Amino acid sequence: MQGVAVLRPDALVWRDPPVWPFVWRGLLPLVLLAWVAAFAIGPVAHDWIEGSVARETRSQLAAAGFTWVSLSVSGQTITLSGEEPAAGAGGRAVALAEAATCPSWIGRLSCAATVVGRFAAPPPVATAATAPALSAAQGCERSLAEALAAEQIEFGTGSATIGTQSGALLDRLASQVRSCPGIVRIDGHTDPVGRGRINRRLSEARAAAVRDALIARGVPAERLRTRGFAARRPIADNLTESGRARNRRIEFHALSAN
Repeated sequence: MQGVAVLRPDALVWRDPPVWPFVWRGLLPLVLLAWVAAFAIGPVAHDWIEGSVARETRSQLAAAGFTWVSLSVSGQTITLSGEEPAAGAGGRAVALAEAATCPSWIGRLSCAATVVGRFAAPPPVATAATAPALSAAQGCERSLAEALAAEQIEFGTGSATIGTQSGALLDRLASQVRSCPGIVRIDGHTDPVGRGRINRRLSEARAAAVRDALIARGVPAERLRTRGFAARRPIADNLTESGRARNRRIEFHALSAN
């Protein structure tokens, strides 16, 4: 006896496949694209990009000795500010910031489209015709600067210990400081090699060591003040060893007798 296949009428009716599996698979790429676009134009990406530009530019300025420059980033514009230690220093800082590069997906590119410099100019240098007669404090400060022009106080590398070879120089400085009116401030300076916080402490410690040496040579302690500036006030190019050596220094400033 042969079997007979019976087809149910409802089995011959075509039914469309469920819609939802295809809908969510089609929408998923669109959702991902929308999320990427929102991130790219959102405040998180905006702050991240500006922060990266600020860090890279500030690092490259500091490596060249421009630690006195303040920096802000807005969009593709970098604004530099600060008091120029010497005429033309602001222009050199702007040129360096324009040449600074930042990492990107296709390699290192220019960090900013525009660099703006808003610097305070250094005080004008008085000419011989217009310069007033030097006060006693100014004359004292000049004589101390002349004493240090040919010979600097020597310290151990990375140390505030004064070298024994500087004893005679300290004797002469102590004699001059005793004859100065008012308060004398001792300023310590370093080059930019190393961390800024460590250099600040080192510059302060070296100024304090000179103060102690002068007190030991008869200068009244109450007439001496100290400050440490780290690498914020260079007087020479930090890109060369000779320039960095000049920037590692001690300076004296005679303050008002009042």
